Amino acid sequence: MEISGDLSGIKASQLRDLKKLSEYQTGRDDLIHPEILSGLIRLTQLWNREICIYLSRSGLLIASAVGKHATVTLLPLKGRSQSKHLRCLHTHPNGVPRLSSLDFSALTSLKLESMTAIGVLRGELTGFQLAYLTSDGSPYVVDLKPDNWNKFNYFESQQEHYHNHNSQIKLESKPDKERAFLLALQDGEQEVSENLEELAELADTAGVEVVGQLVQPRRSSQSRSFIGSGKLEELVHRIQETRADVLISDDELSPSQLRTLEMETGLKILDRTGLILDIFAQRAHSREGKLQVELAQLKHLLPYLTGQGQTLSRLGGGIGSRGPGETKLELDRRRMRQRINLLDKELKLVLQHREIQRRQRAKSGLPMIALVGYTNAGKTTFMKNAMEQAGFRSDIPSGENKLFATLDPIVRRIKLTPSLEILLSDTVGFIRKLPTQLLKAFLATLEEVQQADILIHVLDVSHPQALQQAETVHEILGQLECHDKPVITLLNKVDKVHDDEEISRIAQLLPYSIPLSLKRGDSLAPIWNVLESLLE
Repeated sequence: MEISGDLSGIKASQLRDLKKLSEYQTGRDDLIHPEILSGLIRLTQLWNREICIYLSRSGLLIASAVGKHATVTLLPLKGRSQSKHLRCLHTHPNGVPRLSSLDFSALTSLKLESMTAIGVLRGELTGFQLAYLTSDGSPYVVDLKPDNWNKFNYFESQQEHYHNHNSQIKLESKPDKERAFLLALQDGEQEVSENLEELAELADTAGVEVVGQLVQPRRSSQSRSFIGSGKLEELVHRIQETRADVLISDDELSPSQLRTLEMETGLKILDRTGLILDIFAQRAHSREGKLQVELAQLKHLLPYLTGQGQTLSRLGGGIGSRGPGETKLELDRRRMRQRINLLDKELKLVLQHREIQRRQRAKSGLPMIALVGYTNAGKTTFMKNAMEQAGFRSDIPSGENKLFATLDPIVRRIKLTPSLEILLSDTVGFIRKLPTQLLKAFLATLEEVQQADILIHVLDVSHPQALQQAETVHEILGQLECHDKPVITLLNKVDKVHDDEEISRIAQLLPYSIPLSLKRGDSLAPIWNVLESLLE
């Protein structure tokens, strides 16, 4: 029997003990031979490492591998025809018998007969989790406890799948919603709860459930693994305890950091930029928006192409895999650059059409007013209220209470008074740590901001970090070279603030501040009065 993996520090006599397990043959109806299980538990406890084995259809142990912490490299298979008759079983030294998203991906991509996780804690068996493919190709999961696993009929369960009503074994399918674990670095004593709360909101917008989080001081950051070795081991255990499917970092990851975290945790890894791009891929509806999203995703993935191994092989979809799609993610650098060049050309044609529209609007002589602000501040609600209060029928859907509810730009002509008619533009929301390449990719959308005569900054004054959000907006406006444009600040959601002094304090720090509540339907007349005076 072949033994591979991380064998450093393991005695030759112990490796011989592992090799001797191949002398036992597992019956067709049995999940695993008791002697093989006993040996795996003992060696897992002794080494504090995962052990992975392959059993043939006849029950022979044909290969094994050893890995650190929560991951062990799956053994190479000579052919797909062989893999469909193989069972893969591996131990978890932390005692949590849960299959990871990578396990499910391997089960599907390698077309294994089954995939099993074995929980081992302090030399004792804690349980099994078994997954096998049904007739339609989807995985189903069986949870087994230490006191009933030997009563489980493996062959019968596999044949009857989840229709086996006589079995007392709990059977469940994978949860529909992906489970995300958040990772962030802390700058000194700076509080990061608000930053993690925003990352959790982004994850919720992307359609995943947050099941845990881990924070480490930035001074301890390691270049290779992003976090220290102790924290990395804690992270692996927390991930297995929470049964997370994806790890999301609040900071940008280098290719080597992404690869290390992926190998150590066995999960799909996303950084903040990848998460935002995934949300954009869901929200883009116009041709221009879809082109910009795909272009931004490919440019973001290009540096990681050689660094991503398991991530590029994922088959399950979910966040991080929308937009260009799985086939484009697997393009080599040459084909990816060709696709980027093609998208650049297509986007230029779209921009030429938008430029024609912009010139036609400029000929009308109407002033262009652009709404800017942090995501989910109330810009779309402002535009809807502006049209309705001006006596126009609004065709704009109500803004959702989610980040980046609006992605495609919207421009409407509104006559406010007999002497004041404007073009009002709603734009994509800003957010902290917005990467420069993301700004460049969405420059066509943000050109409405650059071409505007006056900006209306909508600020959620009820947010605990309202001033920090306002600072983020002004920084991005500076990157867009719009810092010299007149800005009217709308202090929105004052109905949620019970401290008038706090509102006054914020109003004194921002230009042309006007407090009101869009949700309450307050009149926008004060804004139009300031706007008219600025235009004059």
